[in-house]
Amino acid sequence: MTRVMLACLLLSGGCGGGPAADPRGGDAADQPSDDDFGPAPTFSLVDQTGTPRTQADFAGRVWVADFFFTSCPDVCPLLAAKMAALQVQFPWALYVSFSVDPGTDTPPRLAAYAERFHAQPGWYFLTGPVEDIRKVVVDGFKQAMQETNVKPGEPQEIIHGDRFVVVDKKGRLRGFPEAGSPEVAEILARLKAE
Repeated sequence: MTRVMLACLLLSGGCGGGPAADPRGGDAADQPSDDDFGPAPTFSLVDQTGTPRTQADFAGRVWVADFFFTSCPDVCPLLAAKMAALQVQFPWALYVSFSVDPGTDTPPRLAAYAERFHAQPGWYFLTGPVEDIRKVVVDGFKQAMQETNVKPGEPQEIIHGDRFVVVDKKGRLRGFPEAGSPEVAEILARLKAE
């Protein structure tokens, strides 16, 4: 287990979703269904082409979100590879990767990262002001995001959620599966039929 994953587990009780960190909160009787975790967050960010993007751009479509930064040495490339595989398997869905290091991850840097993982149209890499990103990631998607102290000259380390978040056509959070687990495909297949 990497330091990022371990710290993520310690900080958030599991890096999003699942029984240890149910993002719905409140009384279960008040919830619409077992797999509806509330609305996806609103946001106004830019993608890898410099195009402004909001949650409205994804309305009426099923989409999968993940969280990464381009200089991440371990977890992020694995997440991107799994996201790329999903895009091949489920080309009808959209894919949205939120940078948790927006100070470094400019649109040109995101474009190079997208090219590295052979991102096809329909996969968006988003960045923006750090506080906007933090609000989306932590408050909206209920994922960890915290910079760790590093010595000068060492690479930046950012603790972040390592799960995917699946959003339905109505803009509702419908699952927090582990990246690469069969649950991702199960949720996507179910949502396509809805």
